[in-house]
Amino acid sequence: MKYLKYFPVCILLMFNLLNAQVSEDSLMQSAMMYVYDDPDKAIEIGESLLKKNEDNPEKLISIYLMLSNSYSSKRDYERSLQETMKAKDIASKLKNPTQEFKILVKIAAQYHSLGVNDKALEILEEADRIFEKSKDKEKLLFDMGSNYAIKGFIYSDQLSCDIAIDYFNKALRTYSESDMTSDRIGVNQSVVSYNKGNCFISLNQQDSAKASFMIAKEKVKDVEAVSLRAFSMRGLAEVYTIEGNYDLALNELIEADSLAGNVGDLELNSGLYRGLADNYLAKKDWDNFRKYDNMYNNTIRQLRQSERNTINNILSDYNREIAEKEKSGKLKYLILISVFGLMFLGTLFSIVRSEILFRNEFGKMKSQIKL
Repeated sequence: MKYLKYFPVCILLMFNLLNAQVSEDSLMQSAMMYVYDDPDKAIEIGESLLKKNEDNPEKLISIYLMLSNSYSSKRDYERSLQETMKAKDIASKLKNPTQEFKILVKIAAQYHSLGVNDKALEILEEADRIFEKSKDKEKLLFDMGSNYAIKGFIYSDQLSCDIAIDYFNKALRTYSESDMTSDRIGVNQSVVSYNKGNCFISLNQQDSAKASFMIAKEKVKDVEAVSLRAFSMRGLAEVYTIEGNYDLALNELIEADSLAGNVGDLELNSGLYRGLADNYLAKKDWDNFRKYDNMYNNTIRQLRQSERNTINNILSDYNREIAEKEKSGKLKYLILISVFGLMFLGTLFSIVRSEILFRNEFGKMKSQIKL
């Protein structure tokens, strides 16, 4: 009974700990939803969560991956890759196949964003091997959907849109089968449907393209992901432009530009400005054409600079890795030569020693014969 007086205090402490956990989980969920619309806010939340979870490697991995997505949304590929590599370093120490799979898929996505598709496919093949060996594939379905999606992106870049569409359909089905929250599934299905729509445009299947962009728009209707709605509207505008419906295209683009204003996505902005410039050009509205054409060119310069910085860093890391391997290879070669050299000297010594012993023995035998 004497300890009973401490019982309310224990309950209060447990309640506070539980509230802290719920609060952190809520913060993480909020950050995930800010990734597309307000990546700076997502980064701010992520940085605060890093400090609170310094001794929790599993959570650190999730936070670093979220930060990577946020920087990727800002088209800061260099910082995005840095955050992913931090997650990879932690996962390699934990030897957790599930986390390793997720990180490999993320790294593949970043290489694809930089146009290094051969490396991206190589990493995805490594991820496939982990998936095949996994005893709990259900936990990996959401990221396997991303695996299929990235393969679709790569093939669509290589103008193999028939193959790409097959992968996009696999991605959409796999996302639906995963146990992830409906919001996150909807976000990823929107991205895939948008890219599927672009493939249909390249195949000159405008009705199918329009349907895909409509699905992309619908998937994020109730989600705080205005940049994805803006992307889908940009896709619809492109179909309208091809059809010669310039006013409809401009309506979509102007609304999309308004939605995307605070996001800071350079790739999205460049596409919107190019679309606006082209449609104003078609309508012979020269002032607006010049305005948006200049905005497009300025955005493209920023985008290319960001990509160049990241590629330069990747090349530096790659060259350093090659140099280390060469150094390691030379060391192994020297060790091998040394081993063979010692073996040769040992054999030679054995032969010479045997010859000396034989001569001595032979000399003794000759002496005995003389006797």
